[in-house]
Amino acid sequence: MSAAKSIDRSKEFQKIFDLLKSKNDFILTTHKGCDPDGIGSELALSFLLSQLKKNHTILNPDKIPEKYEFIDVNMRVTHISETSLQTFDQNKTVIIVDNSDIPRIGEVVKFIKPDKSNLIIIDHHDNIEPFEGLFFFPEIGSTCEIIYELIELSGFPIDYNTAVAIYLGIVMDTGQFKYSKTRPRTHQIASKLLELNFVPEDLVRKLYEDFPTNVLLLKRDIYSNVEIHEKEKLVSLEITKEMLGKYNYIANPLDGIVSEFLGPKSIKVSVSFTEFDNEQVKISLRSKGNYDICAIAKKFGGGGHKNASGAMIKGKLKTVKAEVLSELYSLVRIQKD
Repeated sequence: MSAAKSIDRSKEFQKIFDLLKSKNDFILTTHKGCDPDGIGSELALSFLLSQLKKNHTILNPDKIPEKYEFIDVNMRVTHISETSLQTFDQNKTVIIVDNSDIPRIGEVVKFIKPDKSNLIIIDHHDNIEPFEGLFFFPEIGSTCEIIYELIELSGFPIDYNTAVAIYLGIVMDTGQFKYSKTRPRTHQIASKLLELNFVPEDLVRKLYEDFPTNVLLLKRDIYSNVEIHEKEKLVSLEITKEMLGKYNYIANPLDGIVSEFLGPKSIKVSVSFTEFDNEQVKISLRSKGNYDICAIAKKFGGGGHKNASGAMIKGKLKTVKAEVLSELYSLVRIQKD
């Protein structure tokens, strides 16, 4: 596996910073079902805009998942409602972070002009087709790292809560600093954030642990449902509505569990299929090395990174599973380690 590339992005960072300084009213948002990188990026960008004396609101398409609420200590992240839709206008600059798939911001899209002239996107995912207003950095492990660069460029000293939010976003999207996009600069940024004297162990435990016993019971059920496709170097698992409902969950509180199944040396790809109402199935894909599962996710209308991607697919669980596994089998057959 090759090390993450070192690319001079100073001109792009300066261009984004100049754009922020040139405008006055902003809406910050990210994708549905926001994660720590999206939340941390929003909060960090909000800090920077506050320092620049800019009017802004963080407006997401839905609520922060309960397990991530602790990141937003001052409850600055709001979500769209009928009231906000009744009063919307398109005179603000919309900044989407950690997402370049505009439909994934839901009803917040109404704040974007038809010609997208008031839109800025800051993202780090792979295989994005360039378009006006998009700033993407596919070699960087998290969007939080990008926003940190903007804050450092501004010269404003970062505060404690912003440092924590950025750190958690980096930890999540770099897979606790083990994914291939983890750069020397990633560790440099983390080191500077740690100067704010928070306790990493406490934060990481909140991020990955500190869950109710029901989650442990659900995890037991998920593990009992694992399928090992030894010949295809693949692990798959189903998370059905019944399994979630048994413990009074609608969303999956173990969304990242798919990563755990890459542990065996012989396994190169893992995939989970989570069933929702209205015949919606969420696929979460993880891989090691050169196995580009982002290409598979894109075939089903999703996206992400080379080794961590996903999609939401309309269809019955068994049908979706069969179609996705067929694509993954083909990938494994043609891919060399």
